[in-house]
Amino acid sequence: MNKTIIAVYGRGAEGKSSTIKLAFQLLTTKYPHVKFDASLELSGDILTTIEFNGVKIGFESQGDPGSRVISGDTLRQLADSKFGDDIGNCDIIICATRTEGATVKKVDEIADAYDYHTLWISSLYSPSLDHQVLNEKAAANLMDIITSIMLGQL
Repeated sequence: MNKTIIAVYGRGAEGKSSTIKLAFQLLTTKYPHVKFDASLELSGDILTTIEFNGVKIGFESQGDPGSRVISGDTLRQLADSKFGDDIGNCDIIICATRTEGATVKKVDEIADAYDYHTLWISSLYSPSLDHQVLNEKAAANLMDIITSIMLGQL
């Protein structure tokens, strides 16, 4: 399996964080044996990990310039084994990022430093279609991608 950062990119308020949180919910609902922090509050952004079939997946839904992905260096925390079993040494990292700038540079920096492949996927956005449905479709796509990585297809 290839260590991979899946960067969900897009402009502000286009469903990146919602897509990531929905993918987290899909995984933990579909696979109840997944190890995760059950007290996690999903009303805000999330920074968490789950363990699924021996694969550690990190989730960081903040991806705005100036957010903790930059100020707290959370992608490094998810990638680096020195942060321990609770947060570090993820096999797959799923994060939100903008289309350019500091958050994109941070993803590239961490991928290079920790030997991750990077997969850039966009959120689904329409000014007139149902945002919830679009986010659900994007989260299902993210689930398919995670599965393909875990199976060694990507």
